[in-house]
Amino acid sequence: MTKFTYLIIALLIYTSLLQAQSNSISITDKWGSQIFISDGNGRAFENKYAEMTGTPYFIPNFKQSDIILKDGRKYKNIPARINLLEQELNFISSNGEEGYIGKGLVSEIVVYDTLKSVPRLSRFISGVPAIDQQNTISFYQVLVAGNCSLLKSISKNIEERSNELSGERSKEFATRENMYVFKQGVIKRLKKDNSLFSDFFQDKIDAVNKYYKDENLNIKNEAHLVQLMNYYNSLK
Repeated sequence: MTKFTYLIIALLIYTSLLQAQSNSISITDKWGSQIFISDGNGRAFENKYAEMTGTPYFIPNFKQSDIILKDGRKYKNIPARINLLEQELNFISSNGEEGYIGKGLVSEIVVYDTLKSVPRLSRFISGVPAIDQQNTISFYQVLVAGNCSLLKSISKNIEERSNELSGERSKEFATRENMYVFKQGVIKRLKKDNSLFSDFFQDKIDAVNKYYKDENLNIKNEAHLVQLMNYYNSLK
């Protein structure tokens, strides 16, 4: 082959590699300008929600986050936010550009924030078996981690509203939340009623019932659910 032919082949291979990275990221040894940022059509990231009311994000502002990718790579202190409409991660690279990590590429993210000047963190995971409207790429907030994990699904949808007086139509984000229990590789939806005990605590039901009554807990209260699940996980 001639040098020209080799050059053509090399360009074709390079082009195919770029196409394969579409709706994805490519990272070298560090997080930064090496990230290939694009959407499925090769365009730079753009805000698609400017004219909508509300936000598709868990927290609208970028927060320092620790990120673990599906292939095991870990990155700390990355300005990021979770898009719960698209199930993607929006981030700021080291060169200041805004981009995203596409669906199914992030296995875990810990978001650091403050509430009334008190530091807090929110941990999200993906890769949980499909259930209801969620699949394996869906993010879940981890409220309790252990042999019996308590997960929260926070879904965002776009709803259209019509003004009865003016006739104007607008779009806004609606948020829906559901609780799930992940135990021994099986995920089940949690109903905030007494079925909680027979569905998930049967092996320790006497101890859990006693604790529930002694602590005067209410299973409709999220903080109480977390407390009860932590107690169950502490039992030997």
